[in-house]
Amino acid sequence: MDGVVPTDSSQHVMVHLAEASKRIQRLVFALLLIAIIWALIIDEMFAWWLARIPLAEGAGSLTIYSPYAWLDTKWTAVGLLAIWTTLPWAALELWRFAEPGLLQREKAWLSTMVSTGILGGSVVVIWGWAWGFPRLVEMANNAGMIEGVGAHYDVVSLFAMALVITWFVLLLFLQSLGLTVGRGLDLIDDDPLDSLRLRLHFVAVTILYIVTPTAFQGLFLAAALTLIFGSEFISNLSPLTSRTRGRASQTVLDSVGGERRVLMVDCTCVDACPRLNQGHLGDNIGLMLANALCLNQDEVGTLCERVAREQITNVVISGCDGSPTPGNLKRSLATMNCSISGLNQLSTTLHGELATPEYIELASRIDLARASRPWSNYAQSRAQLEFLKAQNLPVNLISSSNKIQPWGLRLQSDEIWVHNGVQLSDHIDIQLID
Repeated sequence: MDGVVPTDSSQHVMVHLAEASKRIQRLVFALLLIAIIWALIIDEMFAWWLARIPLAEGAGSLTIYSPYAWLDTKWTAVGLLAIWTTLPWAALELWRFAEPGLLQREKAWLSTMVSTGILGGSVVVIWGWAWGFPRLVEMANNAGMIEGVGAHYDVVSLFAMALVITWFVLLLFLQSLGLTVGRGLDLIDDDPLDSLRLRLHFVAVTILYIVTPTAFQGLFLAAALTLIFGSEFISNLSPLTSRTRGRASQTVLDSVGGERRVLMVDCTCVDACPRLNQGHLGDNIGLMLANALCLNQDEVGTLCERVAREQITNVVISGCDGSPTPGNLKRSLATMNCSISGLNQLSTTLHGELATPEYIELASRIDLARASRPWSNYAQSRAQLEFLKAQNLPVNLISSSNKIQPWGLRLQSDEIWVHNGVQLSDHIDIQLID
């Protein structure tokens, strides 16, 4: 089955699993090699870190109570350092695997998260372990000491505490970044139950639960709530503005009560077709500007993204009748249960060459009335009829019985061409020509 993304291709799930397996195997092999290197220098790394903690200045203040726990701590540190070192490669493999199946703004979101997340997260981690946690321990030690009572601290417990704080700060940073970029790209709206927002919060809280040690489980609920509300608060402070997709469509009901959302694609066909007057469009119609939908794959991707995000049911193209559009676009729209049609204004004469501005505007509004209800000829005719009955300007309406405009038709200054003339002729006076 074809996917929503126009450039994507239909493949069996085993093909994707085989590709994922090859990428994971390469990452695991690199991870093992780097882990061996870190294992050789992990003692020096711990010595450097412990030397920065003020408690280490006093001889015997740091203690290892369990050799087995200390070994577990060392190997945990080796694994985390190896994962951190291979993150750029892992991000590249993730991007290459996911990129074919992502829409344009999803690609922008993922690339921003991967690049900024790795760079910013690394800065946060290095700063926290080298300066933040030692200062935190120093403040806690000064505030909690009792005169005359000595203090001994378990190295394993200090490492576990530093690891938990690092995970929390890192998740808060990544969560805030994801929400901020998602808002800026219009992937996340103001709805508290937005699907991407809920997925981000669910993943962050799940990871926080997994990495929280048993000794700190009592703080999990408070930490999870702080993570959710803190990331939302930070993202709301961001100056990053929304990259609007254009005029949004509104839901209307058809004759049988079905919900319809219409998107007008104002395509200039490489500057061969003039732009529409947006003021002539119905309030329910969304709008997307395009220069050459048939030639520009970026515009095709943008259209499919809007259809998916806004749940568009009908796409109407201004320049053509929809038939010249690329096959991958048609397949993607069919997958999303969205129909495509067009006004074909590039090949249609709506008014005479000597028509006054009033007649030119009237011709445009009559033709654009079709776009407000594109799902059937009957619905289009009804929209045109409602508009025509409200007009007082005398006009001669021309149409044809086969709905095709005769080649070389020359309209007079007071004549306007209307589509669907057969349906309209039962209600108003229309001259049918073939």
